[in-house]
Amino acid sequence: MDALQLRDNAKQQLAEIRTIETGVEYLNKVKAIETWAKAEKKDAELQNIIAEQKLRTQRILGGLLKAELPQGRSVTGSDTLSLDKIGVSRNESSAFQKIADLPQEIFEEEIATAKEETNKRIELTTSRMLTAAKNYQKEDKKNEWQEKVNKEPQTNSFINIFKTDKKFRVIYADPAWSYNDKKKGHLTGGATDHYETMGIDEICKLPVDNISENNSILFLWVTSPLLEQGLQTIKSWGFKYKTSFIWDKVKHNMGHYNSVRHEFLLVATKGSCTPDNIHLYDSVQSIERNNNHSEKPIEFMNIIDDLYNYGNKIELFSRNIKKDNWYGWGNEL
Repeated sequence: MDALQLRDNAKQQLAEIRTIETGVEYLNKVKAIETWAKAEKKDAELQNIIAEQKLRTQRILGGLLKAELPQGRSVTGSDTLSLDKIGVSRNESSAFQKIADLPQEIFEEEIATAKEETNKRIELTTSRMLTAAKNYQKEDKKNEWQEKVNKEPQTNSFINIFKTDKKFRVIYADPAWSYNDKKKGHLTGGATDHYETMGIDEICKLPVDNISENNSILFLWVTSPLLEQGLQTIKSWGFKYKTSFIWDKVKHNMGHYNSVRHEFLLVATKGSCTPDNIHLYDSVQSIERNNNHSEKPIEFMNIIDDLYNYGNKIELFSRNIKKDNWYGWGNEL
């Protein structure tokens, strides 16, 4: 089979794919033609025809895999056919099934858009279609969550994290860290002058892992002296550190080694929980602090709401419920 045969008999060839084996065989042929077309630097239109056929084959394979090989194994009789035996990796199987899950109209829309953009050197790729699938899933989950919120309005914002079955996608925490600091004064005084503190062991034992969804995100406040404890807490709560925001307080504060004017908001994930809104906020936010000890600017919660626009959200060590559709836990609530 060459590129011309593929183009002229595309629909017929796809219609003949009725089993996983024939689908894999045909996909390998299309991939070989794709490699040849790129090596020969064929025009973008032909390359997109080949790419379209590859995607349509992957979509058909995804449907067959989903029906016959859940979790990578066959459920037909005594057949023990595995992904390895048919020449499909687990990553490929997952990708094909995600493409198969896309509604037909969105799938066709992506292909049509790519064809229109051929002159802009925008390729029709598996990666592009997976991005479309990911965006669709997020939008679907957002709509589902909004529908639930509309049907079941939030009546009680306080959550006892030790006695709840509720799971949270977004967790925002400003722990009552213990500094062993004896300094006195309104702004420079130790934390114990202003609220009851907790030791690192107590903080690490909080059931945050139990109340967080399998795919969730944690925003954790920590100051420079306790950065190591912040990372320890992230690990204890079942998350993995990813990045951080820095709050530039503008006004200086007293410190032992320098004049401190910043805090870290560490960002960590459990599973996969990339932002719903692709907006790259500046990692350094300059917001003048007020005179209330340890109080964080509401702007950071606004950023979180913009980046993560669906799912249950909770503020741990909360002093008051600051935003609609947020839950809170803390001994001052």
